[in-house]
Amino acid sequence: MYFWRTDLLIKDLKQNSVSQADFKNYYLVSGILILLGFFALSQTAVEELKISLAVFLINLGLLISWINAAFKANGGEKGHAFLNRFIALYLPITIKITIFAIVVIICFELIFNVFKGQFDEVQLAHIDAIKSIVMDIATSFLIYWRIYVAIKKVNS
Repeated sequence: MYFWRTDLLIKDLKQNSVSQADFKNYYLVSGILILLGFFALSQTAVEELKISLAVFLINLGLLISWINAAFKANGGEKGHAFLNRFIALYLPITIKITIFAIVVIICFELIFNVFKGQFDEVQLAHIDAIKSIVMDIATSFLIYWRIYVAIKKVNS
């Protein structure tokens, strides 16, 4: 099982050398990550319903479009083991993108702290909401895009 080396996982998927037990472990660890994500979201501040709905609809659009693109990149109806490949690639790619997102957020916060005194509480809350929305959508986009690229590499 690979937690970081997407290139090695792509090679193993190309060679069909990932075992069923490994696929099960990828499903399991990916499921745990998703549950942790839901837990983290449940602990955050409540956003406006309109904003939450907009983010949901954008993420739904990303999900549908990128899953379809990855399915086609895998060969469509004639492809091999799409779900196994998708979920196996999901884990290391999500770990990498999450770490990248955390670094970006930390850098943004360090820079933004210099200017924080120029804003009142309402403006800061609005900025935090926008930051959260942008990071959520950007992270989703990057994860789906990297999975798409990796599946194309598996089939090349």
